[in-house]
Amino acid sequence: MRTRLAVAGLAVVGVLLMANPLYLPVPIGEPDPAYTHSVQPAESGSPVAGVDAPEQGNGTADGVVDYADLDPEARAAFDRALDSEAGFGVEDPDERVDSLSYPTEPTPGDGLLLVAYEGERYEFWTRTVEREPGAVVAQRIAVQPVAFLAGFFAVLAAAALGFRGRIDRT
Repeated sequence: MRTRLAVAGLAVVGVLLMANPLYLPVPIGEPDPAYTHSVQPAESGSPVAGVDAPEQGNGTADGVVDYADLDPEARAAFDRALDSEAGFGVEDPDERVDSLSYPTEPTPGDGLLLVAYEGERYEFWTRTVEREPGAVVAQRIAVQPVAFLAGFFAVLAAAALGFRGRIDRT
């Protein structure tokens, strides 16, 4: 009787530990936002392909914006993103450029500008990226795999104990 209870207990604990992706990670704290800036050449497959320059004015929400028409802070961010291969990010909301928007899902005119610069067209992406808190990352990297393995070994132990009990009875 004790063997059956041990087998059942190990099997239940093992299954619960192996099912940890269903309940882990436990969110601890708020997401940590970062504000990214990146520039890449506008190519034929881009979301803003085929957008033409407006006939007059500084550009439209879905048109080409001339580099000279950008706000000085936006020009500085464009230059910095163009100079760095992967763009750059800032973590402090006060370091964002006020004239640019930072949506989580950029669309043309809202987080994605087509900028004419030195005879070329560039996509200027600005977005908010919500990063998981460090405790959640630690749960994903350490706790989940360890719990899954412990559950797997508990199920194996339950199976071995159950088979040993059957062999002993015969």
